[in-house]
Amino acid sequence: MKQLLSSSFKDRYRIKLTAYKENWASLQSEWRILIAKIRRQFFRPKFPDLDGKLNLHLGCGDINHPQFVNVDGLPASHIHYVRKIDDLSFLPANKVDLIYACHCLEHFSHLKVYYVLTEWFRVLKKDGILRLSVPDFDLLLDIYKDNQNSTYSIVMMLMGAQYYKYNFHMVIFNNSDLTELLLKVGFSQVREWKPGSDDLTTFDDFSGREILINGKYYPVSLNIEAIK
Repeated sequence: MKQLLSSSFKDRYRIKLTAYKENWASLQSEWRILIAKIRRQFFRPKFPDLDGKLNLHLGCGDINHPQFVNVDGLPASHIHYVRKIDDLSFLPANKVDLIYACHCLEHFSHLKVYYVLTEWFRVLKKDGILRLSVPDFDLLLDIYKDNQNSTYSIVMMLMGAQYYKYNFHMVIFNNSDLTELLLKVGFSQVREWKPGSDDLTTFDDFSGREILINGKYYPVSLNIEAIK
C-alpha cells in the first residue's frame, strides 16, 4: 500500500511538473512575441537584392538567410511579412522563383495540406521550385523499431513539441505519398534535394539535422522539391 501511494504521488508530481513546464514555455513564447512586436515598430528589415529574383522562406522562425524574403507569424525584426504562411495573397501569381519551407507543412491539417500547396504553387513562376523538408514517417518508423517499439522515441517528431498552440503536427508524410500529392497539385517534377549542396540549401534547421535517441543519431527529415 505504501509503495502504491508513493507511486501515485510521483505520478501526480510528474503531471504537475509537465503542466508547469508547458505553461512556462507558453508564457515565454507569448512574451517573446510581445517583445518582437514592440521591436518591430522601430526596426523594419531591408529586402534582399537578388537581381529581380524572389525567394521566399516560409515559417523561417529565427533563421535569417540573406538570399530570402522571410514570411512568418512571429513579428521579429528580420521578418519581412508577418502573416500566416498558407495565405500568400499579398503576392500575384507567377511571381516567386523559390519557396523554402522546413518542418512547416506538417503543422497544417491533413484536410488542408492540398490547399496550402496549391497556394504555394500559385505564386511560383513557371519552372519555379518548392523546396520542402518534413518529418519522414518511414524514418520515424525505423527509429521506433530500432528502439523496441517505443512511442516515446518518436513522439516529439511525430506529434510536435506542443509547447505553444501552433506547434502541433497534424499530418504525416513519406516520399511516395508527398510526391503523389505534389504531382496532383500540378507540379511537373518531384525529386529529393540534399541539404548543404549550395547556398540556397544550407540552413541551420531540421533539414540536415539528426536527433539523438538512446545514444544513437538518427536522420528524421524527408527533403523533397517540386518543379512547377
